[in-house]
Amino acid sequence: MAKIVTAFGTPHTPFLPEQVSNAPGQLKPEAMMNEVREHLEKAKPDVIIVFTSDHFVNFFYNHFPAFCVGVIDEAETTPETGCNMPHYSLQGHKKMAAALHRATLKSNFDLATAQEVKLEHTIMVPLHFITPDMNIPIIPIYNGGLAPPAPSARRCYSLGRIIRRFVDDWEGNERVALMASGSVSLEVGGPRNTTWFDEPWVETVKGLMSKGDYQGVARRATEQKMLAAGNVAHELLNWTTVFGALDGALPDYLDSQRGSVFAAWDLEDGR
Repeated sequence: MAKIVTAFGTPHTPFLPEQVSNAPGQLKPEAMMNEVREHLEKAKPDVIIVFTSDHFVNFFYNHFPAFCVGVIDEAETTPETGCNMPHYSLQGHKKMAAALHRATLKSNFDLATAQEVKLEHTIMVPLHFITPDMNIPIIPIYNGGLAPPAPSARRCYSLGRIIRRFVDDWEGNERVALMASGSVSLEVGGPRNTTWFDEPWVETVKGLMSKGDYQGVARRATEQKMLAAGNVAHELLNWTTVFGALDGALPDYLDSQRGSVFAAWDLEDGR
């Protein structure tokens, strides 16, 4: 039987890899990424289910699904202006991804599927720091949060619960990690610049996380509240999906900088 052995979440700031390369060991986000990495390395997962929001690389307004799972054998990174990273190629877990898709359909979640995806910074920035060898297969699951109207936080939380049940029932023995990618409060290209963030909202989310009140986050994260926290603050939906799979487990690491939260959960004991 498979089991979820760890979960983690980080932002995916596209220029962070270059910043760290230019000032190694000097930036707080690098230290926080390293903390998360230690938890992942201790858990030794066989596959990472990645919850992310596509930034108009695989989808656009003419076709932007509410949810989509990448049923892939492998995928490669695509060049992006402002995100200076090496070219990477990652393996998928096609068999498990296809079974996950079938399980969600049986649970009344109509996920789209993609047989091919391009990997962009929303997936690769966290993995660049946390799995630099790129030797752990991934199953990417996208939500349409970047193009509101978005799925509700409660809906994403419910999806996380379904995925938890799927992993528990999966026929294999995979050790599974869950990854949430994105910020809690962030404005990009809008009237509020990227230095602005909604500090009270970040502290509210962080406080609820510290107590394991993940349903409290899902209740409070209305579309209006997330939009007020920044035009890409719907990235919180990636986190609320992971929250649904945690069964109330408290974070073993939790920190933040401005509008970004970094967290890790050690779930080996089945909490």
